[in-house]
Amino acid sequence: MTKTEITIDRNKAGQPLNPYWKVCVGGGRVAEALRADFQKHLELIQREMPFDYLRMHGLFHEDMMVYREEGGQPIVNWQYVDLVYDHWLSINIRPFVELGFMPYDLASGEETVFWWKGNITPPNNWERWEWFIQQFIRHIIERYGQDEVRCWYFEVWNEPDLFFFWKDADYDAYWELYKRTVRSIKQIDASLKVGGPATASASAGPGIASWGDKFLSACREENIPIDFFSTHPYPTNHPFDADGTGYMTWDGPERLMVDLTGYEKTLEENGFLHLEKHYTEWSSSPSPRDPVHDTAFLAPFIVQNNLAGHGHADSLSFWVISDIFEESRAGDIPFHGGFGLVNTQGLKKPSYHGYWFLSRLGDEILDMDDSFVVTRHTSGKISVLVWNYCHYTDEAASDHRFVEQATGTRRLYDMFVQKAAKEFTLNLPGFERKVRVQTTLFDREHGSVLDAWFDMGSPEQILREDLDILRQKMELKLNVEYLSPAPNSLTLNLTVQPHGVTLIDISQSAFS
Repeated sequence: MTKTEITIDRNKAGQPLNPYWKVCVGGGRVAEALRADFQKHLELIQREMPFDYLRMHGLFHEDMMVYREEGGQPIVNWQYVDLVYDHWLSINIRPFVELGFMPYDLASGEETVFWWKGNITPPNNWERWEWFIQQFIRHIIERYGQDEVRCWYFEVWNEPDLFFFWKDADYDAYWELYKRTVRSIKQIDASLKVGGPATASASAGPGIASWGDKFLSACREENIPIDFFSTHPYPTNHPFDADGTGYMTWDGPERLMVDLTGYEKTLEENGFLHLEKHYTEWSSSPSPRDPVHDTAFLAPFIVQNNLAGHGHADSLSFWVISDIFEESRAGDIPFHGGFGLVNTQGLKKPSYHGYWFLSRLGDEILDMDDSFVVTRHTSGKISVLVWNYCHYTDEAASDHRFVEQATGTRRLYDMFVQKAAKEFTLNLPGFERKVRVQTTLFDREHGSVLDAWFDMGSPEQILREDLDILRQKMELKLNVEYLSPAPNSLTLNLTVQPHGVTLIDISQSAFS
């Protein structure tokens, strides 16, 4: 059992904490945001741990009915877009607009991606694409106001470096799309923020921003505007799982930092280090059927990686908020390895708790290591977050058959290095009065709804009565104590189980 001693000087100068992990979150395709249950999931998240922006695929897909042609004449219809954006803004989350996929009547071919068949081809008429983009921009400015829309981000397409997202992964065609799109937007308002290339950098290798060099150098050489740089740093050696088979091979625990520092080097070499860096998709893998997504592993994975990346990104957007997600059709069982922070029934998954813990940190970092962070709030309250991260075993990381055999069973946890519990000792000198200590605990026995589902016998269909039980099991364990320093100092001892996360909130009691 490893032991870590932490001495907290609550009066020392701290480093400002930038909660970049809350800037943006992903959410499937836009039409799913019209559904009542998806909206409930989003509203739950915004109440408990709000994000600033939401990014989704398919804004221009056929089911949004934004564009059609009759007699050769274009007709636009923004009513479904309005319903979506009106709801988002009413709960204080803004659009991070992904401009895609191609409306069918504007498409040059019939190639599509996903079960819902998003068209991945360039426009059949570039001038009409420019007109369409300008109609969209004018509409949202008229509806929401110029000052509001200037706060939004506009990202041109999604992962065009992969042939199943952009026909033939044709860079020249994407560059044409980017140039024409950004110029069309800037003609209306030069202050609107446009960027890209939104590539799938897992396909390019660790630390390499796919298309980064040639895209940035082209922006510089041709003087094409770019307001932010975006790419997708999934920590895997397999970029996509279009068929939902769950096939992934994972890289080491430092992969995110390798990627972020590599991207910074690319930006610096091209004279763009000043750009905002928005990494608009990220999770433990880019598969909608990766069973790891449901496990307790995700809570410390999210905490450890986001804290390690502090200072290296302006956003790191988790993919996605809800298992109401249909790229490979809907999941067949309640826990099917979906991307969501909550499952289809709205049950909070361990990933949800990872972001909840991050949302409870203070405004300044007083101390940080690879398994803890000490923060201070403006009120003077101290929040300490500790975790016990266990990475994949070499066998699981390289052999997807291991995952196939373990899916749906407790054997999933054999995928991870079997660590012992961690012991933490917190020393808090300088307290003279009674102290309020609130402890919030997550591990496989407390708050891991997948493990509670295993305990229930892994039913493929959840009865309403069973949902009530799982809703109780999905919540974190909470404890409050009022402790007297002896003398002028306080010592707390904590045990954190493998895959566990614990938050300790310490404040001087007003009732001493």
